[in-house]
Amino acid sequence: MASRSDTELLTEHFGYPPVSLLDLIINTTNTLADRALSSIESGLLNAPPSALGFRAPGFPSPAESHRNEVEEGVHKLETLLFAALDKNFDKFEIYTMRFLLTVAPEDEPFTTLAHYRGLDFGDAGEDDDDGDGDVGVGGLNQLRRRLQESMKLNAMLEAEKARNEGLLGEVRRLVGVNAGVKHEVDNNNNINNNNGGEKTKEDKAVFGFLADKRKGLEGVGGDRPLETTARFGVSQLSSLREMSTHLRGLLPRLVAQQGGAEEEEEEGKDWRRERLEYVEAATRRHLENVRGLELTRDGAVRDDAEMAGEPKMRGVEVGDLERVVGLLGVGEKEDKGGEKEREGGDRMDES
Repeated sequence: MASRSDTELLTEHFGYPPVSLLDLIINTTNTLADRALSSIESGLLNAPPSALGFRAPGFPSPAESHRNEVEEGVHKLETLLFAALDKNFDKFEIYTMRFLLTVAPEDEPFTTLAHYRGLDFGDAGEDDDDGDGDVGVGGLNQLRRRLQESMKLNAMLEAEKARNEGLLGEVRRLVGVNAGVKHEVDNNNNINNNNGGEKTKEDKAVFGFLADKRKGLEGVGGDRPLETTARFGVSQLSSLREMSTHLRGLLPRLVAQQGGAEEEEEEGKDWRRERLEYVEAATRRHLENVRGLELTRDGAVRDDAEMAGEPKMRGVEVGDLERVVGLLGVGEKEDKGGEKEREGGDRMDES
């Protein structure tokens, strides 16, 4: 059998595998054999029974016996024919692949196909380290990796470009660089629409006044900064007036939205506020009626001094008084201790 390298070489030379050629030959032969058997069977069936020897009086029906014998004979012939074909074609395939469709090992290094003529493969197995223009296996791998990285970088740059274009379009829409063309197209398409003016006002650029920053500054240089600043401020007054008018128109809607939100919030908190007021009123009533406490308007307990109109003592003063009382208590304890020691000494002298 031919080796793998021979098969690859012959496949590249023919344009199809060599086995497919043998399969085509075998299939064609089998088709012709089927047609021959069909013709033989038709001819025998069309022949008269007497011509094939069916004349013995012992047969009940010569036509039926004739048909049975023909079919049985054709079946046996078909079996023998295809068995012989398979056996011989197996030998033919082995012989063809081993001796005909093969390339000698000693001739393979010198075999050149038609589409390889004119190409130099002398240094194909070496790497392209010298930079002489010959690309080897290592050079091909390096070029493949470089191509993959270039494609990845290209995809990243395309995505970045798309993001930048979207950002620039948003900035242009806010500044209003192409606002005039867009509004002109909208006005032409909606010339009979009553809401065209309102739509144009709503679509107007928010920062459109920045595009006209040089308006009114023609002929002014940088040697007079005060005059330049004043002219720029005057040139922006119209834009500021338009923006102020636009904001005043939006203010009622914002106030209405805020009022609606506050009403919804108050409706959500009404039952909580009512519950809290009920609990506070019940607690105050219990403290005043059951406990006998007198509460202020804020709910604090009113003391006797405050009820009599005297000034209430502050927490700092109370703390100072507590410290003075503590010091006095410590002095009394020390005096009592000294008296006990003197009494003990006198008793020892008497003894």
